[in-house]
Amino acid sequence: MEEWQEGEIIENIKWTSNLASLKIKANIMPHQAGQFTRIGLMINDELVTRSYSYASSPQDELLEIIYINIPNGVLSPKLHQMKKGDKIQVMKQAIGYFTLDEVPDGENLWMLATGTALGVFLSLLKTPLPWKRFEKIVLVHGVRYQNELIYQDLIEELKKQYPNQLIYIRSVTREKAVNSFNYRIPRGIELKEFQNYADIEINGSSQFMLCGNPEMIKETSAALSSFGLKKNRRTSPGNITVERYWT
Repeated sequence: MEEWQEGEIIENIKWTSNLASLKIKANIMPHQAGQFTRIGLMINDELVTRSYSYASSPQDELLEIIYINIPNGVLSPKLHQMKKGDKIQVMKQAIGYFTLDEVPDGENLWMLATGTALGVFLSLLKTPLPWKRFEKIVLVHGVRYQNELIYQDLIEELKKQYPNQLIYIRSVTREKAVNSFNYRIPRGIELKEFQNYADIEINGSSQFMLCGNPEMIKETSAALSSFGLKKNRRTSPGNITVERYWT
């Protein structure tokens, strides 16, 4: 049975006309980085909810999610109109298994995200665990347009904090962007462009976490299988861990 907690909007950050982040003050139960929640509003006497990964870490004072405003959607246009002080429903207990506890050990960890899925990796990277477990961490963010490369200040802070561990790769598919690749994520891996940039070979010591567009997950998983990697399951540990709550 889902339990809900009333939260208060602290900030609604508009990155682009339809890409935004909500910062929410709410007293939820303890959770792990990598888990997701459900956010809800009463619309026409019905609680309408959607799932969002936390971009905040469990230690952060405020909860944070990234969302896309779909103009003809039911919930997201309401979220887009929200302002400081507005109330929102937050699921009290976060859920999901896209956590580092589920990822086997390895030398390097690749975090592959499209669009708003970047948030779940920011949540993980703001905790000490990945830096303790892996020698190198490669964060790959694939977007359509350059202005969707969000949280650049935070990523720069992480690069300064972990200069010998974090490698950040940007890839913009629908326009040319400075200091960015121009490939969809599976193509960048197939061509070994990302590996060459990171100076890291993909092999059995590599662990991958994939979150975002279902086609990216499908095609990237297939590309990684050509390097001898297999899906990670609890009953059969492997190298590819995926998040599939977006279908």
